[in-house]
Amino acid sequence: MAAEEENDVVELEESITKEKTTKKKKTSTSKPQDDLLVFLAGIKGISEVMKKRLHKVLGSQGISDPRGIKTHTLKQLMELPGVSENTAKLLLEEVESIQGKLFLSLDEREQIEVKRKKIMTGSLELDELIGGGIPTGTFVELYGSPQSGKTQICYTISANCLLPREFGGLEAGVIWLDTEGSFNTQRLKQIISYYEYTHNIKNVKTDRFMVANTRTLAQIELALKEAGSIIPKNKVKLMIIDSLMDPFRAEYGGLGELAVRQKHLNKLLHMLMRLAEAYDIAVVYTNQVMANPDPFATAMDKVMPTGGFILGHASDIRIWLRRATSKIRNQHDAPNARRALITDCGWLPQNECHFSLGPFGVCDVDQEANHRKLAGELGVLFESSLGKEEKEDVKTEFATLD
Repeated sequence: MAAEEENDVVELEESITKEKTTKKKKTSTSKPQDDLLVFLAGIKGISEVMKKRLHKVLGSQGISDPRGIKTHTLKQLMELPGVSENTAKLLLEEVESIQGKLFLSLDEREQIEVKRKKIMTGSLELDELIGGGIPTGTFVELYGSPQSGKTQICYTISANCLLPREFGGLEAGVIWLDTEGSFNTQRLKQIISYYEYTHNIKNVKTDRFMVANTRTLAQIELALKEAGSIIPKNKVKLMIIDSLMDPFRAEYGGLGELAVRQKHLNKLLHMLMRLAEAYDIAVVYTNQVMANPDPFATAMDKVMPTGGFILGHASDIRIWLRRATSKIRNQHDAPNARRALITDCGWLPQNECHFSLGPFGVCDVDQEANHRKLAGELGVLFESSLGKEEKEDVKTEFATLD
């Protein structure tokens, strides 16, 4: 009997030990893999002590994976504490080696472009104008006078980016940098609720939408630094800056500071370019306009976007937004109709289309009346000041184009 009791005790102890071992294994497997640590472990020529130090330093800069290193230049990496020129070069060389070969054939390049996702704008005509939607990995500039529809497009593409894939969305995160203090949570929720209602979606996940109040250039640069850790975590595919040039115009004044301003702008744009390339995100920024002082300027050139040639060269697609003619507004019963003109793009022709700003964001011109009717049934309030009848005769700088 004593021997049997001893055997029972031994078996019980063995079963307890197995359970503890199993729990430890489950705990270890459930822990997410540290991509940055794995990347550093594979680099030759750097000591183990230095790798641990690099992991800590890079993590403090918001870098959570190798793609985050690619968003930094050699000079920026060398400015980090304890990072020598040789170490910085090794980091960048290792990143390039895992990214693949430098030169691509025409077919290989085409495959990359085909895989880029596209974000719907809410208007079929506007989508068609830009080739099926806003492609990831590109810079899109929306410029125009106040109330031309720049921010409303940003709200709508944000909602479409958050939507599930089966309903035409990307089911991806969005980063919004608000430089003018004009972001309105209720307006975005209003547009999202419309898609939930029409597509019978229970709840669109909005926890991946991140907004930052960036009124100064220092805050923008800090936000871009922190974005390195937010983008992979939230699977961000869209970054919006509304508006890009406002902080520059506020902090730099007069012709005496123009050269310094443009140099600073160029530096910021290259930070955005590296983020867009590393994480394949679409960067959409709104821009203000100014009057062209040239007395011989054509009607189309009477207004021009701010930012000069630096911003013009950076933008992949430049879209000029303005109010539609009275003929179009009356013909379609669309008082909030707008028109979009591609003024510069390397692969799209200079063309124009019309769209509307409805109660639920951007829509086609012939759908605005239906949206207003639905909004009345649902009790949704939305009114564009330029759509009021008492302001039909307001003259804008675009009146010569009507």
